[in-house]
Parts: sequence; C-alpha cells; structure tokens
Amino acid sequence: MGSPRIQSFKRQTVLHKGQRTRLPATYIAPEDVSIWDIIRPNLGKDFSRFTVPVFMNEPLSFLQRLSENVQYNYLLEKAAKCEDEMERMEYVAAFALATVSANHKRMSKPFNPLLLETFELERNGVRFLAEQVSHHPPISAVYAESDEFTVEGTVEPTLSFWMTKLIANPHAHLKLTFKKTGEKFTWSAPKCAIYNVIMGKMYMNFTSHMKIESSGTYDAVFSFDNKGYYNHKGGDVHVEGHIFEGKNKIKALYGNWTLFLASCDQDDFKHHRKEYVQLFNESIHEKDKGPVIPGSKILWVSNQIPKLFEDQFHFTNFTLSLNEMYAGMSEKVAPTDSRRRKDMKALEDGKNDEAEEFKHKYEEEQRERRANKTGNVPMWFAKDEDGHWSYNGDYWAREFSNCLDLFESNDNNNSTRSNSSLSSSSSSAD
Repeated sequence: MGSPRIQSFKRQTVLHKGQRTRLPATYIAPEDVSIWDIIRPNLGKDFSRFTVPVFMNEPLSFLQRLSENVQYNYLLEKAAKCEDEMERMEYVAAFALATVSANHKRMSKPFNPLLLETFELERNGVRFLAEQVSHHPPISAVYAESDEFTVEGTVEPTLSFWMTKLIANPHAHLKLTFKKTGEKFTWSAPKCAIYNVIMGKMYMNFTSHMKIESSGTYDAVFSFDNKGYYNHKGGDVHVEGHIFEGKNKIKALYGNWTLFLASCDQDDFKHHRKEYVQLFNESIHEKDKGPVIPGSKILWVSNQIPKLFEDQFHFTNFTLSLNEMYAGMSEKVAPTDSRRRKDMKALEDGKNDEAEEFKHKYEEEQRERRANKTGNVPMWFAKDEDGHWSYNGDYWAREFSNCLDLFESNDNNNSTRSNSSLSSSSSSAD
C-alpha cells in the first residue's frame, strides 16, 4: 500500500430554489467589539439569562440554527439503503459530524427563542420542526422526518465563563430511528470553547468527544483533541474517530470537520498516522485540500461556502436561506414561526436600533405573559412519563387558530386567538 497524499476535495454548490446568496447588509465582527464590557457585569450570573446587545447576535433564532442539521440529510438516506451494518454506521457517523460543520467560525450568538416560538422547514424530502418548550431553563425540542427515518431530541444550552474563554455546552441529545429496521442511534453534540473573548481574535475549538451509540453491533466515537495537529490560533479543525465493536476498534474515521470525513481500516490508519498528521498540518492553509490514506472511503465532503462567507456571519448557503419568507409562506407557516421576528429582519437590514427596540418589546411581552401565567403550554411537543419531550404529530395539519401571535403588534399583549387553550395548566413547561 502507498503513502497518504494530499488531495483536493470538490465541494458542491447547493442552493435552495430561488434562495438569496447574500444578506441585505454586512455585520460587525465580534472581535471588533469589546465583549469584555458586556461580560464583566455578568460574572457569577447564569449566562443563559443575561442580555447582550442585538448587534452581537446573528440574524437567526436558535431554533433556525438547529435546522442546519437537515443540510446533509442525504447521508441518512444513504445509510437507510445500506445492507451492511458497518457501512450504515459509517454514514450515520458522517451525518453526526456534518451537523457540527456549520459552526465553523460562527462567533455571533443566535437570538434566544421566545417560549412557544417555532421553526419549520420542508426541504429535500425532510420535514423539520422545532419549538421552544421552556424559557428558564431554555429548552428546544426538535423533530425531523423523511420516508426513511425520524430524528428527535432536545437541546438545553448553557454558557459559562472561565478566564478568557466562554464554554458552551449544547446539552443536545438526539435519537435517530430508521423506519424499516427500527434500528436506533443516539448521540450528543460536543462542547466547545470560544477563546480570546476579552481581547484578540476569537476562535473556537470543540472540547469533548462525540459518541454515537447504536442498538445494533457498532458504536462510533469522535475526538477533537489536539494530538500532534497544529493549532494555528484559528481553531483546530481536525477530527479523529473510530468505529467499535464492543471495545475493539474496527475502523478509523478521520478528516477535517469543516471539509471532509473518510474511513479506513484501523491498522492502516495506525500505520500511517504520523505521516498523515504531518500532511494534515502542511495542507491546513490550502483551500479545500487534505490528506487521504490509500484505500480510504470518502464519506462526506462539505458544501461550497458563499463568496461573502467572511462578511455574512459565516453563514453557509443553506443558512442564508433560513430566514427568507418565500411566496405563499406567510399564509402557510405558524404565527409563532421565527421568520416572523421583526428584530431579526431589522438586524439583517443593518437597522440595529430598530432591531433592539423589537427585541426589547418581545421580551417585555414575554415577561407579561409569564406574570399572567398565559401562553406557557407548548403546542407541538409534550413531556412523557420519563420527562422527555416528544412530538405530538399534529403540526403539519396546520391548524394554528390556537397559536400565539408572538411577533405582531397587539394592544392586548399578543393575546392568543383562543386564550382558554393556552391558560396555565399542570403541563406548563416553565
């Protein structure tokens, strides 16, 4: 067998039909602002509760950010069609890794969803739905479905400050089920650290392993630890992993979590690892290139990023489309949908003062609903006996008459169309 070699990866330009390829305005990079002035008064407090200026946000709700997981759902379609269990695990692991790729260089904070805020997405044969089911603590419930699979889970993010870095733990727990076989896979998103939040150029690293467990024979584990790879003060982008049968490493998984993932025989990777690491460090500054060990299978290559990637919150093409309201969509989506947020639209347009006003208005209205104990029961997810949030299956019937008008100006505190259905009850999420 030959030696590892650096190869180029062809990245596909994937655009949703009719989508935009740029935002209306540019943005202020976080490193151009003294974030220390914002953080200092909040030291020792619950970081999930303190408010940052709107210009420190990206024009997306956290629920929309969760929908970015749908971007590479074709990997799950491939996995569903695999007869070989090992190959199925390879593609599931590739999907799990691909879901974190949109985090590359994303230092701006998404908007905190209001309680009962929702976001839906129908794309490439998949339906996705997220709802904010709790405000304190913040919990988002998600559900996605295609002809081949379902994905469900919850995300309960926390932030903490340590020295000069922020630690973000998504507490994201996801479960994938293939419909035909009933086979299940579970995993949690990795923690990450954002460095230089007081001064200097900010960058991020993942700081924990990511384990994918299956109901079948094989499990997989990804590691983002620096094991000889060059940390170029821009964040480590390498990833290594293994597919296990019990405690035995069967296959190696390796690559660049922003660009590609490959698999090969475990013994081959072990034999070539030193040379591979050297080539990885040499290729890290070259566009769309990385080392590949002979005999490897390329499982995933990330989509091409926009030309204005650096000037548009580091959004992918997929992300750029998430806040668009296409023709006919306004009459279709729920009144709680994130696309209706006027604060995010104003931020997209570079109208920061207007965005701040709308954001403050939404937050005040939410506090009033909380005080009145109204509008606090999630509509599309419910807690089961084990305390897990499960989708109730009703959203796509599109009966929204009982939904809050969260984002419309209303002299009656955005009252529900049917207040009785949203009054306080024992199933309240807050």
